Amino acid sequence: MKQNYFELFQLPIGFAINEADLALRHRAIIDKVHPDRFAAKSAMEQRLALQWATFANEAFDALRDPIARARYLLSLNAPELTGENIRVNLPQPFLMQQMEWREALEDGDIEMVRDEVHAANVKALADLKTVCDAADWQAVKIAIAQNQFIENFLQQLPK
Repeated sequence: MKQNYFELFQLPIGFAINEADLALRHRAIIDKVHPDRFAAKSAMEQRLALQWATFANEAFDALRDPIARARYLLSLNAPELTGENIRVNLPQPFLMQQMEWREALEDGDIEMVRDEVHAANVKALADLKTVCDAADWQAVKIAIAQNQFIENFLQQLPK
């Protein structure tokens, strides 16, 4: 399948997405290609329907999540910056903040850390949108790494 995710849903390529509109477009595609609709068709038609449904679901999952959407935009616009072997050097202040949060957790300041990390998450997502909109792909790569780190940190916080 040669279409990119944005083309599949007939959306402009960019970071800003109306999630409700995306969900409606996804539902419309799935309604057309759901494998159950092809149960009485040939094996080839069933296989094609399953491939389209799988592709639509992958595209939907990638575009509805801001970090995955940014990663996809990066792969479309600067594939040389993607891949598992690409190193990301995070800014020193960002790394220092992580150390401070971990120290505060050790001191038992869980609520303070949770509040700060949630605020950092909101800011990091806004920064991600800004660098995607500016098509600064090197900065997008760094912003993706920062967002992933913050999200992982949030998940690891004690309840």
